[in-house]
Amino acid sequence: MKKRIAAVTAAATAVLVVAGCSSSSGGGKDGDKPGAKKTESAADRQAREYREAAKKDRAKMLEVAVAYRKAIVLHDGEASCRLMTEAARHARGSSFEECVKYLVPLDEDERKTAAGVSFSVTGDPVDVPSAGDHQAGTGVMVTDETKSDGSTSYHRAAVRMVKVKGTWMVDQSEDVLDSEMKNSSPVFSALMRSH
Repeated sequence: MKKRIAAVTAAATAVLVVAGCSSSSGGGKDGDKPGAKKTESAADRQAREYREAAKKDRAKMLEVAVAYRKAIVLHDGEASCRLMTEAARHARGSSFEECVKYLVPLDEDERKTAAGVSFSVTGDPVDVPSAGDHQAGTGVMVTDETKSDGSTSYHRAAVRMVKVKGTWMVDQSEDVLDSEMKNSSPVFSALMRSH
């Protein structure tokens, strides 16, 4: 009987301790004061950390998409091939070396022009399903802006981004046609066009 009373007493004490701890975390006199710092619940902290991680992950994805387009414009075969999935590289040859050689180096004037191109992401990324040899991923539109002799020209590319072992890579790249800019999702249209 004494063991049972002791167990009930211990359980009641534990409940009171837990209740006391949780009531002091956000409420009470200090919690009601203006400017008082409210503690973050574990669920809220986890949700915030997830949002921050997703934001960083999205930024990394966009960074890779822009780096890829820049490497293409500069005809940097090595940089572009390193950012591509193995399946995407095979479109340029059966080996990494053949992929690198696919882009013919630019002459000096072309290199100067290419170095002056600026790159930006246009619109929001969109989900794209698998198609042909391409796996499901995220479509991103990267716009290249070239200023020359007082005029400005634009080139838009839709890039299919996928994750390979935790790293964002390019699995497909298609030019976005002017006619596709009228579509609700030019990126989706361009990446699914040939499938």
